[in-house]
Amino acid sequence: MNISFNIPANEFLEQYQEKKPLLMKGAVSSNDFSWRDANEIFERSNVASNDFKLSCDGIRPKHEYVESYWDIGTLRHRLIKPVVYDYLRNGATLIANKIANEPKVNQFARRVAEFTGRQVVSSAYAAFGERDSFRCHWDTRDVFAIQLIGRKRWIVYEPSFEAPLFTQQSRDYEHQYPCPAEPYMDFILEAGDVFYLPRGWWHNPLPLGEETFHLALGTFPAYTMDYLGWAMKHMPDFLDARRSLSRWEDARGTLASVGRHFDAFINDPQNYDRFLNEFIGNTRVESPLAIDLFGNPNAGQLAEDACLQLSANKPHGLDERYVIANGTRLNLDDQGERLIRRIAERPGISLAELSMLCPEADAGKLRELVTALCRQDVLELSAH
Repeated sequence: MNISFNIPANEFLEQYQEKKPLLMKGAVSSNDFSWRDANEIFERSNVASNDFKLSCDGIRPKHEYVESYWDIGTLRHRLIKPVVYDYLRNGATLIANKIANEPKVNQFARRVAEFTGRQVVSSAYAAFGERDSFRCHWDTRDVFAIQLIGRKRWIVYEPSFEAPLFTQQSRDYEHQYPCPAEPYMDFILEAGDVFYLPRGWWHNPLPLGEETFHLALGTFPAYTMDYLGWAMKHMPDFLDARRSLSRWEDARGTLASVGRHFDAFINDPQNYDRFLNEFIGNTRVESPLAIDLFGNPNAGQLAEDACLQLSANKPHGLDERYVIANGTRLNLDDQGERLIRRIAERPGISLAELSMLCPEADAGKLRELVTALCRQDVLELSAH
């Protein structure tokens, strides 16, 4: 499941990311996705979770459409299908958020993650009526909407409150910062189309009285507030930050001292790098399990056509001769840096192609190194 963004990543970063929407027509092949795939996504979701929703004139209470039962001593939950079917027939939208361990969804998410260099959280929306899932609103994350079945109308408005954080939901700000009257875009998203929408842009995706299913892939970078929060955790190391407060006359000198220290701390490039390394070090990607190859002591060598990619959203640290992938920081020598760079530049490169691009490396040792990095979850086998 690939996405043809039809725009270089650096051009997208400069012209669109967090700036304005972008409609990419025919960016995916919708023929590879069916209602069977959609049904399986909802079937394998945790229907008891707050991340699973049924929307019809607002979010419906769980007890209306989810039942609990004991299964040989284990409490389980399942959809009350007749109720769900009736709601859908009357215009409801079924929603699954924070989708995990779904191969087809994960493939889309990895393409978006590699394109943007950001973490991705996936959601799914299915409907058959004409009601909107939510009223016109903004999201607090950038979103790539991938229409896979049917069509949906999108009405988009420019922001009235720029770059909201996750605590700044539109429902709490709509009276102070109302949605503009004139739409910025009004179009039909068709199967195979991808629509990028920055956070803060008002939008209302509307079903058209026909079947529709789309994914919404939200991207999450490190925000300035994350860096400031990280820096605050280091403030107790500074004596004046530990002093008590009473009268303003006594406190103003202490606060001025803390302000100067904080300013110097956050503007130190070494501290900035430490923060980013920790942020990326806490990021995980859903790399595929391959116990038959890397857990089997009797497994043979990797095949020449084995396809490889880095187990990270982006190759952070290569210019400083290290890489961070799935929580592992790996310091690199010259050969390791060239190896990781070539794999990062060409996700899905085969072992044979990698050997051709690294003629200075012994083929046997290169295969051993790649195998070891796969076992460490730094590299992974891809479906390319």
